[in-house]
Amino acid sequence: MIMLTETGLSIRDYFRKTRKTASERNRMLRDSGQILAWMEELARLGTELDLAFSGSEVLPTRGAVVAVDEASGALTVLLQWKPSDEPSVGHRIVAVFPMDGQRFQAELAYLGRGHYLEYRFSLPPAILHAERRDSVRVKMLPEDTFGIVVLQSLADGLGLAGRLVDLSMGGCCFLLTRVVHSKGEGKVPITPDLMPPGTPLAVVRLPDLPDLPLVECGGYLCYMRETEQGMIAGIRFESLGSFENGILGKFLSERSPGFSFGFPQKRRRRDLTEGELKLPQPCGAVAVPEELEPQPDPDEEELPIREAFTDRERLNQIRKRGKKIMLVMADDLERMLFMAMLHQDGYRCFFEASSLVQALNHQRKVPLDLLVVDQVLGHMEALNIIDLLRDKGLPQEVPVLVVRKKYDVRLTLAAKAGKVSLLLERPLDFAGVVKPAVEGMFRLQADA
Repeated sequence: MIMLTETGLSIRDYFRKTRKTASERNRMLRDSGQILAWMEELARLGTELDLAFSGSEVLPTRGAVVAVDEASGALTVLLQWKPSDEPSVGHRIVAVFPMDGQRFQAELAYLGRGHYLEYRFSLPPAILHAERRDSVRVKMLPEDTFGIVVLQSLADGLGLAGRLVDLSMGGCCFLLTRVVHSKGEGKVPITPDLMPPGTPLAVVRLPDLPDLPLVECGGYLCYMRETEQGMIAGIRFESLGSFENGILGKFLSERSPGFSFGFPQKRRRRDLTEGELKLPQPCGAVAVPEELEPQPDPDEEELPIREAFTDRERLNQIRKRGKKIMLVMADDLERMLFMAMLHQDGYRCFFEASSLVQALNHQRKVPLDLLVVDQVLGHMEALNIIDLLRDKGLPQEVPVLVVRKKYDVRLTLAAKAGKVSLLLERPLDFAGVVKPAVEGMFRLQADA
């Protein structure tokens, strides 16, 4: 289920490009107690750090933490040689170090000199991953059938569907199985010159990673080449927040034993026994420092209430936002294209169902305002699905649209009898047919 709301899971950020902050793109360890424990572990083991004092240095300066002072919030690093540029107080340097088979980095603020080759820094406020995490790539197994759906543009562009070949934190490769135009039903030939490298992608969706929520983001095309398997496309992800990074990291860590995601929990030096002080701490549990729950977008535009109720178009937009629409369509690409058209027109609250079970589950929980059903869903026809949903409590006044691929006299009779509010023919004429029909069902024009 996907709910496109103004303050919910920010899928709207993938329908309209938004710039992610650095804290959203990177996962950070911010717990001050854990940061102290990490620095104490580095000092206890004598782990070497690479410190970049300035951009003019060819090689980073090598050093090791020799003291950690919790009271003053400082640590002392013994360098192997003096940096080429003497830092000034407050100057910030980047320290990179290994921990439990991973590489991390932290920004340290320079406080002053200690003994010979000793430099004092403030404790870092955060620790980040430093390795190229997107280089860890997991190949899909022959039995894997994980799909991907890509929209080049919401208004006018191509829609691509395929099967994942490999996946990383930064992108993926997939085998193209189908290409359609967003404004038509005719299939587009799959050729190497389908889209040039660098083409921006409005929406990239990974809908069926096992036992995980779907991932949606923006991206761009890196390449497209023909292989023995078929046409392979490589894309780079963009606008991934901590929620999406968490999902990808969990999938990769389960698939690749060598891939570790998160920050290992460490105990403070004072809590270790004498025997434990002589050994590295075991990797143990992994801390998840940032919430994986979606956060409201603080920059979301708010409509002034007084202005809204004196402006017809604004009032229509407010009403559209709250309309709950369920799309019961098995094909991910077709469902997403239809949803994108509605989203472009101002609707924000969608529930997706690719099976009857999902449709019944949504219908039980949410009072729907509109139902869109494909002519056939698996082995079931649209009229059977509508009957089952009505029997389970879908109110008679909720309008129903059926997307018809081929003529069926029973659908025509159902439309005449009022069981189906509107039959939509393919290719869909959104501006000429769908948009005015839906607005009429919601009485947006009449009441405005």
